[in-house]
Amino acid sequence: MTSASSSMRDVVLEPQERTSKSSRAEVQRFIDSEQSELKIISLESQITAPVELRDRERTCVAALRHLDSPIHSLPVELLAEIFEFVICNQQPRWRYIQYLLRISQVCSDWRQVTHSTPRLWARPMEIDLRARRSSAREQVHADSLKTQLLRAAPLTVPVSLLLDWESRNRSIPDEILCNAPRWRSLYFPDMATFLVVRQLAKARLENLEVLDLGGVDFPESDILLSFTASTVPRLRKLHIGIYTDVVPILLPWAQLSHLILRTRCPDITLEILYDCTNLLQVDVHTTVLDGFLEDIDVTLTHYRLHALSLHFLEAEGNVLRFLDHLSAPALEEIFLDFGHVRRQVWTMANFTEFQLRSPNITRLELLFCFLTSDELTTALRHAPSLTHLKLTHCHYCFDDALIDALRYKAGTIPLAPHLHDLHLEDIRNDFTEDLLAAMIASRWWTDAELASRLVPPPVARWTHVQLPYPFGQHFMDVLHDVPSDVVLNSSPPSIRPDPSRSQFDTL
Repeated sequence: MTSASSSMRDVVLEPQERTSKSSRAEVQRFIDSEQSELKIISLESQITAPVELRDRERTCVAALRHLDSPIHSLPVELLAEIFEFVICNQQPRWRYIQYLLRISQVCSDWRQVTHSTPRLWARPMEIDLRARRSSAREQVHADSLKTQLLRAAPLTVPVSLLLDWESRNRSIPDEILCNAPRWRSLYFPDMATFLVVRQLAKARLENLEVLDLGGVDFPESDILLSFTASTVPRLRKLHIGIYTDVVPILLPWAQLSHLILRTRCPDITLEILYDCTNLLQVDVHTTVLDGFLEDIDVTLTHYRLHALSLHFLEAEGNVLRFLDHLSAPALEEIFLDFGHVRRQVWTMANFTEFQLRSPNITRLELLFCFLTSDELTTALRHAPSLTHLKLTHCHYCFDDALIDALRYKAGTIPLAPHLHDLHLEDIRNDFTEDLLAAMIASRWWTDAELASRLVPPPVARWTHVQLPYPFGQHFMDVLHDVPSDVVLNSSPPSIRPDPSRSQFDTL
């Protein structure tokens, strides 16, 4: 480095010494005679070719290293899986199209993979019909939907239609409705208007499997909408709210396997359920008032129904009379929500008779229930196959008498012998903690204890026990043999179930 610096300094000082006593004109003649510019040009021409060759070699090496990178050894199918994982984990989820476009712009290979993988594009599509959009934004929105449908072909897509009160008189544009045969599910996050539903009833929705209308503003008139088996041949899941005095819409009810139904009178509920002969799961929100069911003489038998959820809205009196009109021999799960019952008057005979018609119940969930301990004991006694019990805001039924009935004692068979999942949430402390601990411990055996038994216990071992609040160390010491992942010593903050969603997640 020192010799290079000295050489450069000599080059600078040598002409300075030569011209130290020369005039400016003489210096200019020295410059012309030296022909420095020509020498520089000549040297640059000699350098250009090696520099270009060097840059080409660098580019070639970089390209070879790029081709040798692990990403290029991945099969196309695995690369598509990685892309799908990336877009599924981005937030907010509805912007996945933007993430896909970014991925497709990395290189031509990635663009080819994304464009030729329909499942990356067959994701929830939002069709915004709200009135606050400018014409330019509407065009961009329409172009985006067309692009998504084109690249998702031949797969079907889930669709959400965004409407608000200001846009209640807007209809679905023809260029969007013409793609209705490609819709797999249709959901209205905010509201469904009568105008839009009437359009849908006339459209061909040949691949539609799920229709979530929520509460529609059906007019109080003789207008009757009709979806037929030819227009919705694959429809299996429906969510609908009907708040008129008559059923304003016809649907191929017998096709349905899952139904969320909201009505304001039980006779309409029973009328619809009468036509739903192939239900697997049903979630009913209805009003039951004294005197409403007295003149109804019909019992509906659903031989395939295995999950029933009942929410009694603005109800009063003995709402369990509603069960007198239902029979479900294959029923396995039942959820009863009494949170909106203003005056609860129980007649356990109604529920007992229903249980006798539905002897295979394995899961029972009660919310805001005012059953007494004796009444719940009766219910459990008539559910010999029960495996799961959940009590939320049920303040009067869980006491020492019920706990003692559940406790296993050698030589006896306790109440609900198959019960292995117990969930208690937001219930009063009207029981003895030591008795509860002893009951839980009585229905637990270690793996070694089970292996040493010639005959297995006549009682199921716990898989999950959720306690209503934290208990002290003495309580947990009694359960020292029970793993901590089986008995959870507190409940999460109670969240009242959203009445707009099914408790069995049917949709």
